[in-house]
Amino acid sequence: MIARRFVVVLFVLVATSCSRAPDPFEPLRQATVEAVPGTLSYELEPVGNYRPEVAPDADYTALAKRTPGTVTVTLATVHDTDFGTRWGPAWVFFARDVCFATSKGDVVSPARSGNEACTDANMWVQAIDATNGATLGSFTAYDGSERWTPQREGDPSQVPGTTRFH
Repeated sequence: MIARRFVVVLFVLVATSCSRAPDPFEPLRQATVEAVPGTLSYELEPVGNYRPEVAPDADYTALAKRTPGTVTVTLATVHDTDFGTRWGPAWVFFARDVCFATSKGDVVSPARSGNEACTDANMWVQAIDATNGATLGSFTAYDGSERWTPQREGDPSQVPGTTRFH
């Protein structure tokens, strides 16, 4: 009986010592595969058990300073379903209230459509490698509802010791 308890206690100690610390960015993780609105073929994919080596704080702060709109972030892989390319695992930032081109000579512009050039519906999406901080790519998106956010694991305000992420 004592030997059995010793084995159980030893097993618990080994199991807890080998476990990883809690993931401080868990609330920012992409929860489901989700299409990015207003793009032809981009979608967000969860990154499984991947643990980021680079925090999003500096990039988030820099982007938030450059746009009057809100900035949202998720930890995901960006998948271009038309061409099969994937960026990530990455910190994917969505900056709102971006001003798009308004020249009448542009093929696609608010000047031709009658839409407002600067609106919360316009989003600039930027993917930053969560392993080394390198820029992976960027593209534009459009959310007519002006309320879309990525489907994440939790509330970003739960992330300890970081800038309050949206």
